[in-house]
Amino acid sequence: MLTLTLMNHTFEIPCEPEDRERLIEAATLIEDRLEQLPSLKGEGKVLMLALNLAYDYLQMKDETVQYTLRLEDQVDSMVTQLASESN
Repeated sequence: MLTLTLMNHTFEIPCEPEDRERLIEAATLIEDRLEQLPSLKGEGKVLMLALNLAYDYLQMKDETVQYTLRLEDQVDSMVTQLASESN
């Protein structure tokens, strides 16, 4: 069980030992991002943070897909090149 406090709320989170550090890292990220929104309060602050994190997630997801497609193209090119060289 992991106990985290965010915005004066304490959460008891059941987690596996191997997930503990990642959850602490996530809570630290949230705290740091909340501090970057000093002009907002309460629910508005949390919603803006959620929007920012969701945007970052989607951006990273798109970049990862594009990177994967580029790698697949490179692998296909290498396989084609090796096949033509072996003939």
